[in-house]
This record gives sequence, C-alpha cells and structure tokens, in this order.
Amino acid sequence: MITRTELSAAERGSRSRLAQLATGDCFLRGTLSLRSGKCGKANCHCARGEQLHQSLYLVQKRQGKSRQMCIPKAWEKQVREAVARYQQMQQLIEEVSELEWKRLQERKR
Repeated sequence: MITRTELSAAERGSRSRLAQLATGDCFLRGTLSLRSGKCGKANCHCARGEQLHQSLYLVQKRQGKSRQMCIPKAWEKQVREAVARYQQMQQLIEEVSELEWKRLQERKR
C-alpha cells in the first residue's frame, strides 16, 4: 500500500478534488437531452408549425434499461451542475486508476 506522501502532487490533487466533489454538493449520473415538441393546444404557436416548445430531459441507463425524467426550468441549473460534477468525478477516477495501474505494472518488474 502506498502512502499519501509517496503520491505525486498531481495525484494528490486529483484525489483531493475527487473527495471534495464526493462530499460536497449533489452529483448525478446521466445525460441531458434537449427535446422539441408540440404541446397539443390548438391555439398555440407550435400547432401552426412555428417555434416548438423545448424541454430538458435527464436520461439514465439502469439495469440495462433507459429511464428519463423531464427537468423543470427551475431545476435546470442545479441538474446541469450535478451532472457536470459526476462527469468530473468520473474523469478523476479514471486518472487515478490509470496511475494505480502503472504502479502495479512497475511492481511486477
């Protein structure tokens, strides 16, 4: 087992940032999808073929199946930030894992 002091400054930084993200604000796995459509009201501009309404959906695979949720405008900023935090965490995990992989290879030699 390697101690924290034996880690490079870059790896310590990645691990620290990962811990901050995991213990701070919420994070959320998923993809955001902007969709356009008609609302169904006969008098609406979208029924005349003009500008369609746009809705933001959060899409996630779970147990091999897709699920989705329409995100209200009031939640959009918070949900976008949570998805971005999750993606940052994924990237940091990959970086740290790659460094650990290299350490294991060096040990085998």
